Amino acid sequence: MASEEDKLKQLKQDYKLAFATKEGESVIADLKSAYYHRGSYSKNDPHETSYREGQRSVIIRIINLMKEDKNVWYDHSKRQSCTRI
Repeated sequence: MASEEDKLKQLKQDYKLAFATKEGESVIADLKSAYYHRGSYSKNDPHETSYREGQRSVIIRIINLMKEDKNVWYDHSKRQSCTRI
């Protein structure tokens, strides 16, 4: 059975693969412009603030999962992660 660390590594690899294409990069750019670069606060409406922060947290999760590990690189030709020595 895979450890939690292995599951996280695989999930990160899956996110990177899903968004590595030209189309994936376009989707990330759209999500960033729509939800990441705007403020979450909505004056006089805490529910709207919470809703907007929930949207923003999704793109933040995607960005965080796609961050490169310092000791791992992705070989697109083999569609797999490789560990640096």
